[in-house]
Amino acid sequence: MRILWDEATSGSPELDPLWEALRSYFKKIARPDVEVTMRHLPVSANFVRSLYTELLNNIQVVEGAIWAEKEGYDAVVLGCWADPLWEAREVVSIPVVGIGEAAMLLSTMLGQKFAIITVAPGVIPTIEIDLKLYGLESRAIVNPVRALDPPSDTQLLVESVTNPFKELIPRFEKVARECIADGAEVIVVGCGYYGPILSLHGYHQIEGTGVPVVDCSAAGLKMAESLADLQRTIGLSKSPALYYRKVPAEVLDRVRQVHGLG
Repeated sequence: MRILWDEATSGSPELDPLWEALRSYFKKIARPDVEVTMRHLPVSANFVRSLYTELLNNIQVVEGAIWAEKEGYDAVVLGCWADPLWEAREVVSIPVVGIGEAAMLLSTMLGQKFAIITVAPGVIPTIEIDLKLYGLESRAIVNPVRALDPPSDTQLLVESVTNPFKELIPRFEKVARECIADGAEVIVVGCGYYGPILSLHGYHQIEGTGVPVVDCSAAGLKMAESLADLQRTIGLSKSPALYYRKVPAEVLDRVRQVHGLG
């Protein structure tokens, strides 16, 4: 099985330690017979902490899914919470998984109420919109999406690759304990980078509480495996009835060409 990890940035060299960590992480999380390829975007401003910049970035993310299908991949994982999940599912036939949706659905099987901790206030609207679109508001606490304070930056991200216990985990747990006090039984990591970092360092629970911490990237990768298996073995695939109905190929090609894509 081949899965494309459709990474939502251009792959800045200053984050090379992170990219290397993710490659080792994929080998740890995926089954031995699964090949996971991480692909960065050819064009990205590397900023999705606003709805508008996310919109622009999502064009290239969907293009990545289109090319993955053409190249024979069995499934695609959109490796950022800021994802064009429904748009990507519309235009390809292979399974497409968003790490945010997968993590929230998984959390509903681990507890009755969950909360999400993300990297910065600018990402909160995106995740709150997802909660509404996916119909999961009733399974989350009041004020369910909260951010690290102070927000994440490049320095924190790079340092956390080797030592998340110094800065990241204390910041994360401060917010997590506030969520738990408000009724959260599960904490979801609202970032496709910090989830793997915490997992690689064996961090899966808020200390002293028994409350599990869901790595959204692991949830997305395992969901992609499952959906690809189900499509291959019993033919289970997306519904073409309405939301994920494919645009005729000639129309899609024409529209993409008008926008300089393809």
